Amino acid sequence: MKNNQDQNKQYIDYLRNFGYMQGVDRSKRVKSTQEIFTPIAACEYYCKMLTEYEYSNAFADVTEKIVDNCSGDGEWLGSCLIKRLENGFSLEESLLTLFGSDLQEDNINLCRRRLLCGREDLRHIVEQTIVCADALRYHYRFDGSHSYDDEVKAKQKEDLLNSLFE
Repeated sequence: MKNNQDQNKQYIDYLRNFGYMQGVDRSKRVKSTQEIFTPIAACEYYCKMLTEYEYSNAFADVTEKIVDNCSGDGEWLGSCLIKRLENGFSLEESLLTLFGSDLQEDNINLCRRRLLCGREDLRHIVEQTIVCADALRYHYRFDGSHSYDDEVKAKQKEDLLNSLFE
């Protein structure tokens, strides 16, 4: 148990020190993407408030799913992960129920890197649970299938039509 606590403390330190909007120059695209990033301290504050008001037991129950449909570089999901780690859950079991999507591929890559806390052996999890997709169109299955059901249906219709004229 002590080893798990020490490891979780290292992960928490990593998450808190990851860096705000780390390494990406967003100054040129802010107007077109309307990106707004919440500092980790604010995210942690909101997580604390949720816990104090017993609004959610998602941090104490590792089976509860947490979804951020505008995950950006993972500040909010990182704060949720910190709360789970503070509750004694392992990094792996926590990652299995944290889900996120964002329009920008570089944000997704940073989010995944943040949540992995250096554990590349768990990359297969975040590659399925943290996806680059339009939050208004994404199907939220996080199963590795095509992100948009409407495009799949359109492709099926096109294939059917093409098969009739072959």
